Amino acid sequence: MVKQHNSKNVKKLFKDLEILGFVVVRKQSGAYKIDPPPNLRNRRSYYTHGTESCIHQIKRDFKKYYGVDLKKVSQ
Repeated sequence: MVKQHNSKNVKKLFKDLEILGFVVVRKQSGAYKIDPPPNLRNRRSYYTHGTESCIHQIKRDFKKYYGVDLKKVSQ
């Protein structure tokens, strides 16, 4: 059984986001807050949980909100 809250795929995705300039902060509740870099036009923060099921939503939403294609980054 996969450790849902300790997934290496999610950790890799968050690391890729940090390389792109995003700031990933883990909140006390277990949620993650992702702040965009200052050079992006849309500056709203993105909140998510840190499980495997968040990967698809993050990739979809970041393309929609920030214009960042994470499919190319993750490969």
